[in-house]
Amino acid sequence: MLQTHKPTAMVRPLALLICAGLTAQLTHAQIGWASFTKDNSRLNASSGSVMNDSEEKDYAWGDLDQDGWTDLVIVRKTPYTNPGGKVNVLLMNEGGVLTDRTAQYAANSSIAGDNGFKTGTNDRDVAIADVNGDGWLDVITAAAIAPNQPKHISHPRVYINQGDMGGTWMGLRYEDALIPDFGTFPNFCAVAVGDLTGDGFPDLYFAHYEQSAQVDLNDKLLVNDGTGSFSDESNARMTFAMLDSSFAVSATIADMNGDGHNDVVKDTALGSTGAAGPRVIIDYNNPSNVGFFSIYDEAYSGAPYHANVGDLNKDGKLDMVISDDAADRYLLNKGNDALGRVNWSAAYTYNTDDGFGSNNIIRDLNNDGWGDVLICDVDVDIPGCSRRMHVYHNKGGSVGGNVTLKEESGGGYTGLTGITTSDLVGMHDVAVFDVDNDGDLDLVLGDCNGTNLFVNDLNQPGGPIGTNYCGPAVPNSSGFPAVMGATGSDQVAANDVTLTASILPTNQFGYFLTSQTAGFIANPGGAQGNLCLGGTMGRYSAFLQNSGSAGSFQLTIDLTNMPPPAQSSVLPGDTWNYVAWFRDKNPTNTSNFTDGLSILFL
Repeated sequence: MLQTHKPTAMVRPLALLICAGLTAQLTHAQIGWASFTKDNSRLNASSGSVMNDSEEKDYAWGDLDQDGWTDLVIVRKTPYTNPGGKVNVLLMNEGGVLTDRTAQYAANSSIAGDNGFKTGTNDRDVAIADVNGDGWLDVITAAAIAPNQPKHISHPRVYINQGDMGGTWMGLRYEDALIPDFGTFPNFCAVAVGDLTGDGFPDLYFAHYEQSAQVDLNDKLLVNDGTGSFSDESNARMTFAMLDSSFAVSATIADMNGDGHNDVVKDTALGSTGAAGPRVIIDYNNPSNVGFFSIYDEAYSGAPYHANVGDLNKDGKLDMVISDDAADRYLLNKGNDALGRVNWSAAYTYNTDDGFGSNNIIRDLNNDGWGDVLICDVDVDIPGCSRRMHVYHNKGGSVGGNVTLKEESGGGYTGLTGITTSDLVGMHDVAVFDVDNDGDLDLVLGDCNGTNLFVNDLNQPGGPIGTNYCGPAVPNSSGFPAVMGATGSDQVAANDVTLTASILPTNQFGYFLTSQTAGFIANPGGAQGNLCLGGTMGRYSAFLQNSGSAGSFQLTIDLTNMPPPAQSSVLPGDTWNYVAWFRDKNPTNTSNFTDGLSILFL
């Protein structure tokens, strides 16, 4: 391997280490937060229904055939508020390649002449869950805008997983009788799945779009009898205000207040009867009479267009992300009031936005334990594919406290590498799961022109290595904590490690330090930050760096020439810890540190 630097390492007392002279060749490089590689060779599917598909699309994923690989279901419809059924697609994950097996595994039906996924339906949403308790994941779809169509076209559909027979997976079968007949065509924008009655079986909640008085069904709560057959118990278990929707575009079933019973979260994007304007609503399950809902609570008002939940600040409570026509928002769960309702924080804004957002999701893209946020952009109601998906890096904070969500996609932001701004334009939905089974989350992006797959480089050869600790660092004059990172290989024999320091103040000098002991020293030598090393420390001061206009620098190190005192070479089984020290002016001359990075070498 070509080494760009062969440092001669030294160990110095800490005071000298902090005050070392600044004389060395200057280099800098842009350091990414998360890196992806486009790899459409992992999509083995037809051009019209997947690769170059221009229809509206929504995703759900799960291991349908129990082979250890996550599969992908794509439901499709005519874009925007229009009728017109499209076939759905089943992509089975075959060793990391998503392969179209719709005709083989998803064309069975209880209705004569119906061909399952191969029958055109106008499905706007999809979910995956084991509805009949047989241990196999089933598929539920939410249909919209199908006037003058028979029930099996206009209504939601449940596809039962047929399980295994003699070592062969038998695929999915549409069972028409499992969903009740509502008497007129529904117009559902979303389906949520979860146990609402406490019997262990997942129930269904459908969020409704009141297109006209003809289809003013409002939301539907369908209760599972334990076999996957559902009955409409909406009015028996919820009030009119809870079910009332003008344009409900998202729904989630989750235990919001931590009482052990699932609640319903929905977003209605227009005002409706008896309610003032768009809002995000939480209908709380009654712990004294589980399955019946006792509290209606408006958690947010403004111009919400989609809401989702997840733990943003690592305190075990479910927070909320909202796609808004104005700036998008997040709300932190601050615990419960005396009635068991969540006390929400202020509705924090974290972007400048570019209009309506749509599907959003909270997932940890860089495996640092903090949930990142992705917000798609295509308005499901009004035509237009000119906006783009936004990706926000959760930079963390104190557990249970506020967090920093930083835009890392497009608009001049560079933290998300390998995915261009044009790759993010016109996004209907994004699937976030481990396609290649390497332990990190990959992305399937469904836009107005087709589908693309991006593999996360985190656990790829040459990708990020090591585990961050002792963070976040003390913020520097950039306004953010500096971050330590490394790429390459943790294999000693490869001798391929490049250290990176990012989110630094611009045009400042600095260098890397290392020790086999992790530690914590507050404000050493009068520094503004904290040093996350202990024991005897070596420094790479002979390879002084400058953060340049990018606010970052890097250094490729030689594992056969590491700083003493323990040894001159890294051995398999060794753990080495790294930080970067850098000068700053915040507001007067000072210095600071990144957090620490620990690498266990193999």
